Amino acid sequence: MLTFSLAFVGLILPTALCNDGLIVQTTSGELHGFINQSAPLVRQFLGVPYAEPPIGNLRFAPPQAKANGGVINATAFAPVCMQQFSNSSTIYTAQVPQFLINGGQSEDCLYLHIWAPALKTESPQEQALPVFLYIPGGGFTSGGANSLYKIPDKWIQRTQSHIVVVMNYRVNVFGYPNAKGLIDANPGLLDQRKAIEWTRDNIAAFGGDPKRITLWGQSAGGASTSIYGYAWPDDPIVSSLICDSGAAGLLGSGDNGHTNFTFLAGLVGCGGLDAQTELSCVRNVSAATLENALSNYGINGTKPAISFTPFPDNKTAFSNATDRAVKGFVAKIPAILGSNANEGAGFVPYTTNGPGAAALFSATESIIACPVSKEIRTRNLVGLPTYRYQYAGNFSNISPVDWMGAYHSSELPLLFGTHYEFRGPSTSFEYNVSHAMEVTTLWLSFASNPTGGPARWTAEEGYFAWPEYQQNTSSMLLFASGDSLQRLVPGQRIDGNCTK
Repeated sequence: MLTFSLAFVGLILPTALCNDGLIVQTTSGELHGFINQSAPLVRQFLGVPYAEPPIGNLRFAPPQAKANGGVINATAFAPVCMQQFSNSSTIYTAQVPQFLINGGQSEDCLYLHIWAPALKTESPQEQALPVFLYIPGGGFTSGGANSLYKIPDKWIQRTQSHIVVVMNYRVNVFGYPNAKGLIDANPGLLDQRKAIEWTRDNIAAFGGDPKRITLWGQSAGGASTSIYGYAWPDDPIVSSLICDSGAAGLLGSGDNGHTNFTFLAGLVGCGGLDAQTELSCVRNVSAATLENALSNYGINGTKPAISFTPFPDNKTAFSNATDRAVKGFVAKIPAILGSNANEGAGFVPYTTNGPGAAALFSATESIIACPVSKEIRTRNLVGLPTYRYQYAGNFSNISPVDWMGAYHSSELPLLFGTHYEFRGPSTSFEYNVSHAMEVTTLWLSFASNPTGGPARWTAEEGYFAWPEYQQNTSSMLLFASGDSLQRLVPGQRIDGNCTK
């Protein structure tokens, strides 16, 4: 049993830290964090503002850097950004709600949440730690930091060798309005950049290394991470990318005429106006009214359908990432990309027996696996170091219904180390898979030394170096297939079923 006493915590990091490291000076203000008894070797700083509240005239606008606000009590999750809702039943609502958002939502939502090892005089930290900056998924319509399966305190409690930062960012119409009256179509993607800039400027005060920030995301967060390298080719700030079940090709609203915003404006009493008057009018509608109008319109199934996801404005998102890469407009940094064997289970309506193998396979390939494959081919084409994986784990406490398998998001509890917390204990094999993938080995070695590539060493198996992925070779790392922890296989098992 681990024990911890604040009496024995000493100063070992930059002078910006107080004795126990729970008071940290940042550009946003003086943060007062905490340590709880379930993770007594982890400092937590929750609800840290990285930008001014995007309200009033800042609604739909690029984020503005947060002014120093004095003392900030960083002890509770901030609300997530305004969420689009639906009444559909999915595996997440029916079986695994730990992936869903907890707590409230607000338009004032541009906050970070930071977990870092506690300061210990008996084993002082000698150098700055690598940092994982995580972009949550949610289809660009929902999502945020406060999600039970994705809280990394127990993870850092065990490893004591990295820092995790998880961001909120604007979603649906608040993040991707693409209105005629706007210069910037995708303020939600600009939120992500602002969070990265804040982390660069402040992470050293927590013991992190600003030169070793790995941008990591899953689903819409993975797509955001992938497209980020194309948007900031000359100044990526981050040293590496990890894209779980997401790629640049998943972005792309086709609303070239900006009609979705105008249609929604009409639903909230702002119809028939010129572009600037329309924008001003919608900015004066309450956030709840706007979100309810959008969500209920979708639930009713009325035509025409409207949606708000990143628009290819050729500044923050792009209609042809491959062309951009060939022209050299992509960050020259390494990346891990991969997908899950049964992604489709996360995208079909929930029924007890499921939709059948053919429907699951079709959804897996078309929605996630083939877009990820295309992004990997693009990176290979221009010679960017890329490490590819497929996750096939099927564990009963993560996938309680047989047909769920390695569904969309199911790798995250193993990466965040939360797999054992719900629906029964984990098997020893499940722990082994978790430890192999997560930060103690492959993911952490990559973040620690991106140019060296991911590697792991165990007494049982010796040294393993994950090779760069190349087409037509056995260089894709398959995790948790049957009783095999990991093995190298050809990517053709996925790519052979992709038409593009």
